[in-house]
Amino acid sequence: MENTNDMKKIILLLVVLISFFNVKASHLLGGEITWQCLKSGPNQGEYIFTMKLYRDCDGITLSTFAEVLDMWGAGAPVTTITLDFDTAIDISPSCDVANSGYPALDCVNNPVGAVEEYIYISQPIALPGIPPAAGWHFTWSSCCRPPAVVNLTNPSSAGYTLRASMYSYFVNGLQVPTGPCFDSSPIFNESPNTIICTGYPFAYSHNASDPELDSITYQWAEPLDDFFGAYNPPTTPTTLPFVGPYTYTSPIPSISTGGVQLDPITGEISYHSNISGTFATTISVRAYKCGQLVAEIFRDIPVVLINCGAMASGGPNNPPTVTAPVGSQTWTQTMGSSGLPSYSTTINAGTLVTFDINGADSDLYTGSIPQDLTMEISGGQMSPCNNPPCATFTDVNGNPSPISAPSLVSGVFSWQTDCAQVMSAAGCGATTNVFTFLIKVYDDFCPANAIRIATITITVLPALTQPAPLFQCVTESSAGNVSVNWDHHLGANNTTIYHIYGADNISGPYTLIT
Repeated sequence: MENTNDMKKIILLLVVLISFFNVKASHLLGGEITWQCLKSGPNQGEYIFTMKLYRDCDGITLSTFAEVLDMWGAGAPVTTITLDFDTAIDISPSCDVANSGYPALDCVNNPVGAVEEYIYISQPIALPGIPPAAGWHFTWSSCCRPPAVVNLTNPSSAGYTLRASMYSYFVNGLQVPTGPCFDSSPIFNESPNTIICTGYPFAYSHNASDPELDSITYQWAEPLDDFFGAYNPPTTPTTLPFVGPYTYTSPIPSISTGGVQLDPITGEISYHSNISGTFATTISVRAYKCGQLVAEIFRDIPVVLINCGAMASGGPNNPPTVTAPVGSQTWTQTMGSSGLPSYSTTINAGTLVTFDINGADSDLYTGSIPQDLTMEISGGQMSPCNNPPCATFTDVNGNPSPISAPSLVSGVFSWQTDCAQVMSAAGCGATTNVFTFLIKVYDDFCPANAIRIATITITVLPALTQPAPLFQCVTESSAGNVSVNWDHHLGANNTTIYHIYGADNISGPYTLIT
């Protein structure tokens, strides 16, 4: 009889533990994994890994103890990487409770729908070796997804596997070892926009960039379940099935022609939804060095669409308007499927890019009180950046962003480009010369700000003229062979091709020798 009671206690304890962990994990919203290659300092040549987790604040907090990444792939030098807890940040929208008449979302006072970001960072770690063609993979798994997700089958019984991948790289036919490191993964410059009002055209971007100016592309990816055993997708873990009409390439409802759209170059996601709900999405960013895939990161995060309340006038809270950039460059406007524009220009290295841009909102609170607007910018070339000269963004008085004012905000963008934006340490001349900046204007309506973005793309071509090479000497051998020695000018594009012309006298005519 005692044994039976003891067994009942054990079973009860297991049920309680399982229920506890499911409740804890069901408030997990998603996350991402990235890494940095240390190029200087005492740990030069080693890696630092960062994982960000996002949680719904309507539940218990995530762990502030260390988390562990698993490393997979032939020849992997380690099996796990420990990440220490760094910080937790409430990234819920900030808004005007008194004038909007609705409560703000925050993790302390109104946690339902509020979002908190947890950051975990590893100590520097060496990863000597050579990744196989299939790559090395870094994963973290947990159960469960929020039961409110409407585009996945049985979401509450589905888990998460966050992942990032590092691939092999060849120079002149020889594979480059990963120790010392030579490549950082792309990073996301925008926090996820997780809470958005329905009823108007919307566009946003995770706005990734690569520290080494590797070319990047965006694509939808399949969300993965949690798993036990060896990492071997889509067997372990399995991909998660979507509820029709949703798919992993069309995960958000949209009445726009063609549905939700993802720009593979800028990463802009555009749609127009009248349907509220929580929708699972996964974005992949791939980095190519000299045309070779070297890294892939993923952000697995739901989009929460809500029916926001009306203004005191009874009408909807409208998003701000954002003007086209006005400056010394010529800008091309491209309309997305949701009817929202993006802007692009092409310049030569050495050009100073400057423009003014405005955001406006005519919505008024009770008593004709205007809404406060905020203008922000993100992008890999914003100061401080890895490839200076860096771009700056200020108000008209020179104060750095974010820029805030009632009804109307104005920003001034300035970027003195040079050959650093078309050069590559790899020397192949195939790194990116396309730079994307995201200018975001949002109001202070509760519980979710109305947002409008302007995606700005600047393509930097080589300078029209290159600096002359630095001649060292000219010598002639006893056999009559002439040797010409010069140094590549530091300010010249490293893809510059040199030709030598010769003539019998200084007046010419000159003919091509080599």
